[in-house]
Amino acid sequence: MTGYGALASMIASHQNAEAFRKFSSMNMENILHMQAELQHLEVVINEVRKIPALNSFDRIWIECPEHMSEGDIRKIFERSRALLDEYYRTLLQTARINAMHGPQKNNLELRRQWYDEESGGNQFLYGVEAGIFRDHDNDADLMTLKENLESKDALARFLSRRIVPLYHRVVGHRIHRTMAEKAFERTCYYTPETLVQVGNTICMLLSAVIPALSILVLFSVQSIGGRLIAISLMSLVFSLVMNVIAQRRADVFMSTTAFAAVLVVFVGSANVMDN
Repeated sequence: MTGYGALASMIASHQNAEAFRKFSSMNMENILHMQAELQHLEVVINEVRKIPALNSFDRIWIECPEHMSEGDIRKIFERSRALLDEYYRTLLQTARINAMHGPQKNNLELRRQWYDEESGGNQFLYGVEAGIFRDHDNDADLMTLKENLESKDALARFLSRRIVPLYHRVVGHRIHRTMAEKAFERTCYYTPETLVQVGNTICMLLSAVIPALSILVLFSVQSIGGRLIAISLMSLVFSLVMNVIAQRRADVFMSTTAFAAVLVVFVGSANVMDN
């Protein structure tokens, strides 16, 4: 059975495959129309306020200001209030929509795969509606409702985009089972939660290995110049690792500075002991 019902069931089962259009261009045009009308109302109100006979109101229809009544002016203000409310609400909604993350490329391919498979969507859409799946120009205009864990975890994002594809080509396709649905029988799915756990494990190992390895290197280098060069190189390596793991540049800077300071203290203490 195919159709929107089957598509909804598939998305409910695999929320990573969800993707909805923002209609950004249409929304922007709607905002611009409201902005233009508000601009015109502002001009009208400012003109009415210049006419003493109209109770000092400040804005008037440019075409025939002398024929405006207080009722006409009241309607102008009522319209401006209603339009301003709609305008502000639309801007706030647009800001929230724009802050939502777009779907990942492989998730879009998963959705298109289901749509093409006879056991899935079997290309049930026609004409303009089929563009939801077929038009790649709309990919930048898509959003997901589910929070993307990888967007908050730089290491998980790095694993997903760089390591997992390589791992799947070399080993993963041999040891991982494909998805249960017939439409996805050739697809392996690596959950974001698993990537986050792998990332946490890597962070734990690196936090233990890098300081210990750095101390061993410094201990094996005897000259001061050699130790300073070693500190610089190890700080660079640590900074590169932190750039992948940390969420903010400030975290990278502070962590690297602290790491270098610890190594310098170690070198100073070692020199005192040698003397």
